[in-house]
Amino acid sequence: MMKLHTASLNIIRSGQASSGAYVASPTFSQYGYSWLRDGSWTAYGMDNAGEHDSARTFYQWVGQTLSGQEARFKTVLDKCALGISLDEGDYLPTRFTVAGQIDTQQPWWNFQLDGYGAWLWGLAAHLDFTHDAALLETVRPAIALTVQYLAALWQSANYDCWEEYRDQIHTSTLAALYGGLAVVCRLDPALVPAGLPETIRAYMLQNCVAPDGYFVKSSASAAVDASLLWVAVPYRVVEVDDPRFLATLEKIEHDLHRPGGGVYRYIGDWYYGGGEWILLTAWLAWTYIELGRVDEARQLMRWIEAQATPQGELPEQVSDHMLVSDRYAEWEEKWGQVACPLLWSHAMYLVVEARLEGQL
Repeated sequence: MMKLHTASLNIIRSGQASSGAYVASPTFSQYGYSWLRDGSWTAYGMDNAGEHDSARTFYQWVGQTLSGQEARFKTVLDKCALGISLDEGDYLPTRFTVAGQIDTQQPWWNFQLDGYGAWLWGLAAHLDFTHDAALLETVRPAIALTVQYLAALWQSANYDCWEEYRDQIHTSTLAALYGGLAVVCRLDPALVPAGLPETIRAYMLQNCVAPDGYFVKSSASAAVDASLLWVAVPYRVVEVDDPRFLATLEKIEHDLHRPGGGVYRYIGDWYYGGGEWILLTAWLAWTYIELGRVDEARQLMRWIEAQATPQGELPEQVSDHMLVSDRYAEWEEKWGQVACPLLWSHAMYLVVEARLEGQL
């Protein structure tokens, strides 16, 4: 759909600061920051659309931003080496200002590791597109710091990709760490402790699979979460035709995909009433493409396109069929209407569109 393609490019471009950072949403009260997670997937969407200069500028910003936090990285690593407990303020943040600074005005759920894996994976994908050796050398110090940070903390309970459940170990987070570290090994094995990605994968296969053979949401929940699609697509903990992943996909389809509609995050989600998420619907479409279920992927894309505003803006979630509708009003009163546009939603539309059009 050319109109939404063009709108998506324009929205992402307009949401990219001169520094290279992508804001999560330019209009939502809490999303005027740049997340490593959201930003890396936004950059990947732009790479899929051939907009490599935009993605490159983002990764330059990440490199500069993380290198600027070297003292904080070293504090964490030194404490870990000495067996000293970390304070919540020691951890690296999940979001930065577009100038690359840590926000000190609004407390946030900052100990999230998946974004640090996501930016490594996204960088490697960008380099696959561009073969930009100069960029790799520029960001190498930030890669090294990130790898050391993840090596020290990967088994720690931390907030999940939805910024919830601080006291649990989350399967999709581990998938992001495995995926990011595995691609860094491909770029330069010397940057990653020997066997670390394989150790994370082995831990997941031992601890994150239910007796029934599907991947579970977390160390404390045997439910599924739509972010478990990441286990295969794209992080390749297992392949898309692995029986454990297929069992997970079947549960996601049954529990979280509304027939004829979109995909929920997880059963019981009450953030803005628990609507259907655009980016997760696109992720299911991407998974279907990898399985050869192209007609079903196209159906999901048609639903996504139907959710766009007349201006071509895609929201974070759609509130027509909420899981916990009586919880919507409190969020709207607290933070305003659902984020729209959300750059990550537009990025995932571009990712799937490129595959349906045979560009990737």
